[in-house]
Amino acid sequence: MLERTYLELTVSASPETEEAIGDFLFGAGALGLVTADLPDGRPGALIRASLPGAIAPDLIVASLRRYLADLDALGFPIREGPIEVRELPLEDWGRSWKEHFKPLLVGKRLIIAPPWEDGPFPPDRQLLRIDPAMAFGTGHHATTRMCLEALEAFMEQRPSAPPPIVLDLGTGTGILAIAAAVLGAGTVLALDTDPEACDAARKNLAGHPIASRIQIIQGGVERLGHSPHFDLITANLDTKTLRPIFSALRARLSPEGRIITTGITVEDEPAIAAALSAAGLTPIARQAQEGWLCFVLTNKA
Repeated sequence: MLERTYLELTVSASPETEEAIGDFLFGAGALGLVTADLPDGRPGALIRASLPGAIAPDLIVASLRRYLADLDALGFPIREGPIEVRELPLEDWGRSWKEHFKPLLVGKRLIIAPPWEDGPFPPDRQLLRIDPAMAFGTGHHATTRMCLEALEAFMEQRPSAPPPIVLDLGTGTGILAIAAAVLGAGTVLALDTDPEACDAARKNLAGHPIASRIQIIQGGVERLGHSPHFDLITANLDTKTLRPIFSALRARLSPEGRIITTGITVEDEPAIAAALSAAGLTPIARQAQEGWLCFVLTNKA
């Protein structure tokens, strides 16, 4: 049964803890964050996070309080104030985001904008129309930005013919699949286990002229069946999900193919390094932003 509500959590953060609290909330399942100045004028931010309605409010608040206490024990300044949680109708999600989701330049060639923004947009940028809906992936989070930048670099370095075949695993809003097609991919297979994410991706895809090159399927790697080998695989997931599937991804990679993977915290790097080695995958590029890592992988030693 689909959720008809979501949670809006609000917490105050100092400048030193704003990124850490945001990363914690994303790790706890936040679908999006918006920030505003603190109402009392102090340095820092008021963070508003949107979370799935299935999350128990008492548990997320208790978990966040423990995390703030840990930051305090490490010497980080903590902004005093309540942690507020409201349950809101799902229909309010898009309305809330419209107030804060503005066009975003990513890399050298991309601009991400919601459907309600009319432009004008820079003529040297490829436009990605993304409605945040209730799925992850608007380009504002470090993991999505890093994936898009690595995807753009891959497409720049690859000969234009034949156009690459791409797999986007955990497609969310469809942003990486759409970007791959816009940047020149021949065909893109986009997978996600979340039915709402698949619905969001299909809606976003419908507004782009490259829609015929992208297929969206609900499911994970088990749905690949007899699909061809891929020249590029993007996987913006998390460490727990990624570690057991690296071998399966390597098996579906073309000889000169690449895997772009993120959703990995800096703290999880040793565990990911061990899993990559066991799967026979080698990092050839590493990027870090805001405590998150993005790797470009090859199946060559």
